[in-house]
Amino acid sequence: MSQILDYDNLNMLKEVIGDDLKSILESFNEITPTVIDQLEQAIAQQDAPEVRHHAHTLKGSAANVGAIALPSLCLEMENMGRAGDITHAADLFAQIKDSYRTLSDAVNQYITTEF
Repeated sequence: MSQILDYDNLNMLKEVIGDDLKSILESFNEITPTVIDQLEQAIAQQDAPEVRHHAHTLKGSAANVGAIALPSLCLEMENMGRAGDITHAADLFAQIKDSYRTLSDAVNQYITTEF
């Protein structure tokens, strides 16, 4: 299985900001399901600008916590929204949702073992 999190980057951040990293990671796992729901609703409503917006938000927050795969999936979704063609967004959304589940588990494991 490919790497889910950039652990070297997380460990460097932990050295720099200490226990604040735990709060950042916990916030990511608390807020992200709402963003994913908003993205799913935008896809269902065929609202390309909102798809772009929510994919962009998710891309940034995933990158900030050191996610490896999720940001690139979100960039692809963001580009679909920007182009106004979200015909295949539902298929990509399934990948995003699976990637987030895996990422969330990895983030929780990191929190448990490092703090």
